[in-house]
Order: sequence, then structure tokens, then C-alpha cells
Amino acid sequence: MAKLCEPRRIVNPGRGDTRGGAEREVMQGKSHPGAGQGREPAERRPRSAHDAVLRGLGPAIVSGELRPGATLPGKDELARRFGVSHTSVREALQTLGAKGLIAARTKVGTWVQEESRWNMFDAEILAWRLATGADLEFVSGLFEIRQSFEPAAAAVAARRRNSAHVALLRRHLGEMQAASGDKERFTAADLAFHLAVLEASGNPFMRSIGSLIATALAASFTLSAPTDDPGLAASAHRQHGAIMVAIARRRPQAAADAMMRVIRQGWTTYCGGLGRPLARLPMRSFAKGGG
Repeated sequence: MAKLCEPRRIVNPGRGDTRGGAEREVMQGKSHPGAGQGREPAERRPRSAHDAVLRGLGPAIVSGELRPGATLPGKDELARRFGVSHTSVREALQTLGAKGLIAARTKVGTWVQEESRWNMFDAEILAWRLATGADLEFVSGLFEIRQSFEPAAAAVAARRRNSAHVALLRRHLGEMQAASGDKERFTAADLAFHLAVLEASGNPFMRSIGSLIATALAASFTLSAPTDDPGLAASAHRQHGAIMVAIARRRPQAAADAMMRVIRQGWTTYCGGLGRPLARLPMRSFAKGGG
């Protein structure tokens, strides 16, 4: 039987299995690892009382340290434990509720919701999940949803792009080539390229998945980036170049196919060629014409 990609987790150094203790710490008002206490420079720590509560509870929920069904303390107790006002607690709980992380009911209290209720397109939820641990299932989900959106976005971009869009894609492609040995610069240029494709599609719903793409790239590049191998970097540049050329020549099907190859190559790089295959989603419906 072929070996599957080992489940990998992107975690903070030194963080072991501390679910029970960590849950108690959160409920005592201590910040969750990755939420800004003792692990980030001062300028990145919570700058408001609202953020203190949000980043104390949000990452703990997303990481599973506050499990689905767990009841949160009342607003008075949370205000005391986090050292903030009742207004700040209320606003933070409203924010978490809008993300689908928690729910509340009169005379019942506030509790953590099942993951199926979370808004997985929310930028903060994605960032918290990445910071506290991105396993194989999470990352494969990111790549599969990219397969569902990005090839279509590239095809639409090939029909709607203007000269400014093509110039921007060329610029980001050049930045990727120039940064072939610098992971941080390469990641920034790669993300900018994909966001430029979404922008060229002219579809605001396509543009809204930018945070998801950013998380997918960050998760995969943390473990294995094209910059780790000159051959991979050159291949990534060629594959992205194929996307740019297809969009510039207004060839929707070629643009979709080239984008799909980039996504699948990214998954192969992440898993080292040993991972389970992503769902095969053929993109063969981009006939010529249309707007």
C-alpha cells in the first residue's frame, strides 16, 4: 500500500499536549499561545481590551482547547479575568458569535459551537488555525477549495483582464523570479500574483477568498517552499508564467488548466510526493466567447 503523507502540524515551538491545562489557563484570563503573550513583539500584542478578549478566547476555541459544547464564564467573570470592561467583553463575544465560534441563549449562557458552524472563510479564524496547528486535513481542505475557485477565477480573468492587470501579473512574476532564494519575499510575490488574478476576474466574490489563499500558501511554505530547491523555484516561476501568458492571450481554458497545475504542484510539494491525491476536478467548461 502506498504510504500516505504523514499528518503534519504547524505548531509553536515547545507546545505539547496541554489541552486540559491550557483550557484552565484561558478561563483564568491567560492568553493562548499564538494570541500575543510572550511570543510576539510588543507592537503585535493586543492593542485594545476588545482584542485581549478576542485573542484570548478565539485561538483557544479554534485549537480545540475550548471544546465544542464548553460553556464560557459569564460576562462579569470574563471582565474580571481579562481585566477589561463589560462593554469590551460584550463586543468581543459578539465578534466571536459573528464568526460562528460561539452561541448564546438567555438563561443558558454562552457556549462553543461545533466546527461545522464556524465561518472558515474568516481571515482571523484561518490565521488562528494556522498559528495553533495546521494538520493534513486542514491543509488539504484549503487546497481543495482553491481548486474549486482559482481555476475559474483565472478563466474569467482571461476574458475580462485589461492591460493594467497583465502588467501587474508580469511584475509579480518578475518579483517571484528575483526572490527565488528568499522564502519571505517569494511567498509575498506568489500571494500577490494570485490576488492579482482574483482582481483581474472583476468578481468581488472571487476577491473575497484572498485570505484563504494566503493561509494555504503560508501553511504549505512553512514546511516546504519552492525556495528550498532551485529546481522547484524555477518550476514555480514557469508554471505561474503559463497562467500569466494564458490570461494575457485571453485563453480561459489554458488559464484554468495552468492554475490547476500550480495548485496541484503546491500540494505535491507540501506532502513530498507521498500524500493522498486531491479531488480531481476537471475544468473543461470554458468555451470561447462570453463576458
